[in-house]
Amino acid sequence: MPPRPRPPRPPRRPTFPVSSCDCTDCRAACTNSPGWFRPEQIEDLAEHLGLSVEETFRKHLAVSVTEMPDGSERHGVMPHKLRDGKKPGSVWNLDQIDQPGRCSFFDHGLCTIYEVRPDECARMIHGGGHDAVTLRHLIVEAWDDNALKPYRLLTKRRLYGSPPGERTRTKRTR
Repeated sequence: MPPRPRPPRPPRRPTFPVSSCDCTDCRAACTNSPGWFRPEQIEDLAEHLGLSVEETFRKHLAVSVTEMPDGSERHGVMPHKLRDGKKPGSVWNLDQIDQPGRCSFFDHGLCTIYEVRPDECARMIHGGGHDAVTLRHLIVEAWDDNALKPYRLLTKRRLYGSPPGERTRTKRTR
């Protein structure tokens, strides 16, 4: 009896090793566009800062948005960008995200939260390009509707975490 053909393997997800912040590419990213946290990192950051999650968000973080390969917009949390008088605890749109701004945790050339820095920063892609976009999309996938719920309540804004076909319906808060 001939051997049965193997089913095709699912495509492998790329892995991104942790890197240090010792080069100019990393420092340039800190002054241009902060990296995104994974949902589970926010509590560690709050503990590191000696604050509650809500205080951490209101003082140091913002909700960001990115465009996914399917064209949908998805939200996640990043350090606040210092620019244009926008306050921490805000929700950024795509136009605002495209404008450069220094990470609120980057001070005198150093990351003040290095031990608990965003996953996107820890896995910095040197040279940019397609891999940087892939890394951002992998992090965004962790920000489903459930992970965004606390930030939806804090900002009183509709936030999208899950892909369009999987989104839960929530009542609008005024």
